[in-house]
Amino acid sequence: MNEALAEPLTGYQVVAVATAVAGAVAGLVRAYVAHRARMNEEREATTRTTARVTWLIRLAEADHDVVRIVERDRDGHREVELGGRSASKPGAVEEAA
Repeated sequence: MNEALAEPLTGYQVVAVATAVAGAVAGLVRAYVAHRARMNEEREATTRTTARVTWLIRLAEADHDVVRIVERDRDGHREVELGGRSASKPGAVEEAA
C-alpha cells in the first residue's frame, strides 16, 4: 500500500481541497440560478405574448373603423394600422423591426 495515501492532509492541502469544493459548489449554484432566470424570462415572455394575442383577437372581433397598433418590445418597434372590417390598402400596413 502507498504510504502517501495513509498520511493525513496538511493544512495547505485541506485549504486547497476546501477551495476546490467551494468553487465547484459555487459554479453549480450560479449555473442553476442562471437557468432559473432564463426559464422565468421565457415564461414571462410567453405570458405576455399570449395576453397580447388574446387582446388583438378581441380587438379584431370588435367593430372599429380604423385600428392603429404600436408595439415596442425587445424585438423592436412595430406600427400596424388596420381598417376594421374593410380590406386595408397594402400601403397602410407599416412594419419596422
